[in-house]
Amino acid sequence: MKTNIKTSITMQRKLSIAVGLLSFAAFIFQGLGETWGFAGIAKQITQTALLFGAGINLYFLGSTTQKITEEKKDEKV
Repeated sequence: MKTNIKTSITMQRKLSIAVGLLSFAAFIFQGLGETWGFAGIAKQITQTALLFGAGINLYFLGSTTQKITEEKKDEKV
């Protein structure tokens, strides 16, 4: 059973911004964690942020695949 993910442009933009912010936050925590003395916690926060970012990127993969499939169908018609 194949399930297509349908998203609006607005949702895609919000998810894109979320991934960017998560990546930026992970970078900040990773860089400042040792300097400020919370390296262990910073590592946990960084890994968590990157994990969520990866999940959102997987969502985008499904959305992008859907767009490519629809474009190919439109070309054939």
